[in-house]
Amino acid sequence: MLDLSLRWHIGLVPIALTAWASYVLYRAVVTRDGITFASVVSILGLVAFVAALTALFVKPFINQTLALVIAQFLGTVACFLLGKLLWSIQKAKPELPLRRRPDASVFRAMGICLSFLFVIDGLFFLFPNAGKCEHFRGYMANKCAGQEIFIGIHDLPIMIYFGVLIGVPALAALSRGIWMLIAGESDAKNSVGG
Repeated sequence: MLDLSLRWHIGLVPIALTAWASYVLYRAVVTRDGITFASVVSILGLVAFVAALTALFVKPFINQTLALVIAQFLGTVACFLLGKLLWSIQKAKPELPLRRRPDASVFRAMGICLSFLFVIDGLFFLFPNAGKCEHFRGYMANKCAGQEIFIGIHDLPIMIYFGVLIGVPALAALSRGIWMLIAGESDAKNSVGG
């Protein structure tokens, strides 16, 4: 039975954002709109909630940093799969040249994404107890408890939620850059003599 007197691990705001993301993703599939800005954001929100919910159940078994890295990796895979689903049901598929020769800007963007991931995951590793309400007393403890109702407990699930929201776009962009490098090299080999 659900006990509402206990603190919520995932608060009302992430739950509301997940409900909105589910509706937008459902609407994009039913209307066959495909990939839009709203559907991409809804994929990210839905994946972040699923990752936080999973972290809630596996919390005693793995540590925070490993859970965050696993959630970011699985979230990136899920984003690509849901993006492929939206791309495949799109009404009119635009002809975009997906394979092109990588230039220096691709390497620079990949470096920025990789450094962003290291900074975000490093901050989660260095400050695992940041924002927890345990050390507050009096008014600040009440204020922090009020924030936990809306956002969630400042523990592993809500940290995974925000870690996936922040980290998955960078990891997806990094994966896309690696794919461009691999595809660009295979195109060069095919044009030379293969």
